[in-house]
Amino acid sequence: DIDECVAESHNCSFNETCFNIQGGFRCLSLECPENYRKSGDTRCERLPCNENKECQSLPLRITYYHLSFPTNIQVPTDIFRMGPSNAVPGDKITLSIISGNAEGFFTTKKVNNHSGIVVMQQQITEPRDLLLTIQMQLSRHGTINMFIAKLFIFVSA
Repeated sequence: DIDECVAESHNCSFNETCFNIQGGFRCLSLECPENYRKSGDTRCERLPCNENKECQSLPLRITYYHLSFPTNIQVPTDIFRMGPSNAVPGDKITLSIISGNAEGFFTTKKVNNHSGIVVMQQQITEPRDLLLTIQMQLSRHGTINMFIAKLFIFVSA
């Protein structure tokens, strides 16, 4: 594998990030949805809502992750862990896959009250790109907040 990103032999534009995968690369860009602002290379934070109830039901943060692995890796295997950045006694989280899992390759598993994992439960036998959207609901002091992780998964030969 040649790392085209390090060798600068990719054709990604100025606004894109090069991500190396086995046997190639992907050009990735991060565009935050409406009502969000970029806060770092891989994160969008919700803008203040004021009294807007619809806005208050939106996730507080959307974070983007990029994973790459070969086909036919042993299953089950944990591929991603999610929890609040600072756990507080009494926290309870619920992790769910809200899109990108039509073929059932993945599932979620609770580790404890403040941590959950995404598990690959079925082998992926052919190279492909997948986008999983994981939702974490955090219940803290009677308030429920939502966080989203977007997992770009690149499966190579």
